[in-house]
Amino acid sequence: MRNPTPSRISATEAPAVPGAILPDALYRLDEAAARMGWGAHALRAARRRGLKVHRCGKRGYIAGRDLLAFVTQEGGDDAK
Repeated sequence: MRNPTPSRISATEAPAVPGAILPDALYRLDEAAARMGWGAHALRAARRRGLKVHRCGKRGYIAGRDLLAFVTQEGGDDAK
């Protein structure tokens, strides 16, 4: 079987971990959620718990630094 070209790979065949979160990068909301393996509900819950979202027009972005800080802080709270 031939390897599919990138345009032929479906969403279900995409890698589970598309990339790392870099502190100096800015991610679209959907991209940050995909990189973390979060669904829409998990992203909403994270925002309610304090994850910072930066707005530019109608689009929302998350700074990598804010996402890493949120995850490490939340992980520390769960361990208590």
